[in-house]
Amino acid sequence: MLQVLIVDDEPWVAYGIAHMIDWNSLGYEIIGEVYDGQHALEMITELLPDLVISDIRMPGLSGIELLERIRGLQLETKVILVSGYTDFEYAQKAIRYGAFDYLVKQIDALKLEEAIHRLTVEMNRKREAYEEYNLLQGDLFEWLNPANKFTIEDFQVNQEVTGMLPDYRFICCLYPADSSPRIAEGMHPYPHLSVTSLRTGYDKISLLLNYDEHMEPLELLDFITNELSDARYIGISGIGGSSTPISRLYQESEIVMFSACFHQTEQLAHYKPPVISTLIRKCLLKLEQSIKEKDNIQVEVLLEQISEECRHSRIYIDQIAIIYNQVISIIHKYHHQLSPDNELEFLSYEQIIRMYHTPEQLFTRMKSLLEQLSEQDIHVSNEAVEKIIDYINSRYMHDLSLSEIAKMFHLSLGYLSTLIKKETGVTYSEYIMHKRLSMAKELLGDSSLSVAEVVEQIGYKDYYHFNKLFKKNFGITPSQYRKI
Repeated sequence: MLQVLIVDDEPWVAYGIAHMIDWNSLGYEIIGEVYDGQHALEMITELLPDLVISDIRMPGLSGIELLERIRGLQLETKVILVSGYTDFEYAQKAIRYGAFDYLVKQIDALKLEEAIHRLTVEMNRKREAYEEYNLLQGDLFEWLNPANKFTIEDFQVNQEVTGMLPDYRFICCLYPADSSPRIAEGMHPYPHLSVTSLRTGYDKISLLLNYDEHMEPLELLDFITNELSDARYIGISGIGGSSTPISRLYQESEIVMFSACFHQTEQLAHYKPPVISTLIRKCLLKLEQSIKEKDNIQVEVLLEQISEECRHSRIYIDQIAIIYNQVISIIHKYHHQLSPDNELEFLSYEQIIRMYHTPEQLFTRMKSLLEQLSEQDIHVSNEAVEKIIDYINSRYMHDLSLSEIAKMFHLSLGYLSTLIKKETGVTYSEYIMHKRLSMAKELLGDSSLSVAEVVEQIGYKDYYHFNKLFKKNFGITPSQYRKI
């Protein structure tokens, strides 16, 4: 049964919605009726309902604000907003903030039931999409691992696929979060193009294409135009042959796709060998000198110059990761003796794209890392620290950012980072990862859960990333662990 929470500041209205249709016959159960937005938010974070039906106009936390909070916590909960006002502005806001539907009071039972039917279809599509993650279990995870040198030919032999044409490309596609893309079904015929489709994330599909770049270059363009128009961002690798490592082409396509997403630029991007500009090289040299001399004003100026160049030149996300890690290395070099407990962690480009949405956010983080070095005489009671850790422990399955926790407890980002490292012995991101992986081991003991369902329950959205983390920490894949 899918769970429903009803929120309205008028109890009789909430009661009416709860009894308006036969929820059980539709596969839903009402788990509660709440009469204010703040209480509703607390119940939502605790119970994680599948659907919230909320009035828009409520004292304190409005329905729109409740929806914003749900989206800010990156919960999967769907929201249907209800209003007694037909003002188009309300509907616009509801759609802008990701409401599943918008209904006008007095609610029509048929319209409510129709909305629930549509929601059920979407939920089923999502469930089917997660089941496709099973394609990544076993050998495929190894094929795409950059540390391996398996060739395209090796992959085709393993998958019993024959490549008849000379050229290969990988294409990575990132779709809107509420979609369940399917590429292999219903394609137009392409006589000179062979496509192997792989789901490499709930909202990400990767395609290995075999074609002839010299003889049939337009067929690739036709395929992208006809089959990939719904993708939000598309990354196209360079050309390879049958002896090319498959992981190289996959990584090229993923890098340019994530780079387009990070810079929020064009839908389609082609991979080109990256080059760090002379300006950034010079800024990094000056930055090291400024950090060494503790010239905070100049440090901020230089970081802004680097950030602007990254935006202007649309530097690939893997190169931005190199720049970020170089700054972290400089901080370690000159300031480790002043702040040994700071969370100065090196990040891969996959971690950066999950933690930050724009270059501005990333470079703001860099500035905060440097600012925290000047913080002195940190004093927080043991009771306050326990509350923070308890809060994290109760919500580690969600995408809870360190900055959100800092705001909640009225602490600076650097201050909170230091406290967590002192209390747990590891960085915040490491602590969350260890908690999730420990829970994953427990859930994998339940044979009724698929690996994809385990991934979803512990808070990861990308099966491929989870598989890499699990194997890195435990030496075997989740599927192998389950067989022990």
